[in-house]
Amino acid sequence: MAAGSQELESFVREAMLRGQSKGAISQALTAAGWSAEQTRGALDAYADVEFPVPVPRPRASLSAREAFLYLVLFATLYSVAWSLGSLLFDLINRMWPDPAQAYQVFGDYLGSGVRWSVSTMIIAFPVFAFVSAYLAREVALHPIKRLSPVRRWLTYLTLFVAATVLIGDMTALVYNLLGGELTLRFVFKVLVVAAIAGTVFLYYLRDLRREEVEGAGGKPVGRGLLIATAAIIVATVVAAIATTGGPAAQRAMRLDQRRVEDLTRIGYAVTHYYNQHQRLPSDLRTLAAQPGMKLSIVDPVTRAPYGYQAGEGKQYRVCASFTTDTAQAEDTRYGLNDDWLHDVGEQCFEREVKP
Repeated sequence: MAAGSQELESFVREAMLRGQSKGAISQALTAAGWSAEQTRGALDAYADVEFPVPVPRPRASLSAREAFLYLVLFATLYSVAWSLGSLLFDLINRMWPDPAQAYQVFGDYLGSGVRWSVSTMIIAFPVFAFVSAYLAREVALHPIKRLSPVRRWLTYLTLFVAATVLIGDMTALVYNLLGGELTLRFVFKVLVVAAIAGTVFLYYLRDLRREEVEGAGGKPVGRGLLIATAAIIVATVVAAIATTGGPAAQRAMRLDQRRVEDLTRIGYAVTHYYNQHQRLPSDLRTLAAQPGMKLSIVDPVTRAPYGYQAGEGKQYRVCASFTTDTAQAEDTRYGLNDDWLHDVGEQCFEREVKP
């Protein structure tokens, strides 16, 4: 404890022993130059009860259990905020595509990001809500816990992070505005960042302000905000699932990508066979029977053989049955070769052995 704090506590105790009221002590300390927060902290250390000597209140202390709960609380807060922002960015990209970007929709890369964001919020937000409610009940039963050192440190750290994000967000807005690159898509992303970071900043700033005014007995704030946040997360998750088609659609896309990969490997194997034998293989079984060849020649679901037909010279055909449609330009998935665009159902691709 610092020497100044020891002197302040000693003075307050001595003044109360001599019968001075808290109001009179506060006026004397303010006149002497002590801050309102220092004065209130020293006076709040004693209870307002009738007794010959000052009765101290319980002091806030740091315990491993308390540190664990607050670390979980703020870690899940950061996870939810980041995932919500990431998911909203993906939805904005979907609704307002960039003409300079070749692939616009949720494919393997974007779909993976969406799934991670949705999964994180589905798991992390209930944990955050539960821990937040539990700590609120603890504070209601033991108001002194509002003065927990780990809670105050993590709260101020969160304020710092939120303020930094807001400053960076506004800087990016001005930078793009000066560069003439202000698009509707960019504006919405700036608003998303400002809304998330601003809400976090204002919530915890208000909580700290109430604590400074009401002391350890201040009531927690934000139950309504927690409910509103839950509603926003549910709406965003539903929108993301509806946009991506849900788990069944994602599964169908992955299986069709597997079929395309199988056909691609078959094409490489045909080229290798032709270079060795100067002719095309008669069927896929002959191709797969080559020494050291590991080749999937059947559909991963139906186990029906892929179609194959040798043509004249270096021409051949491969076929597979698909469950999704990627033939339209706007439905092209990220990273999918245009040579393998397909409709739903049995599709055949004409190929030629190349050097």
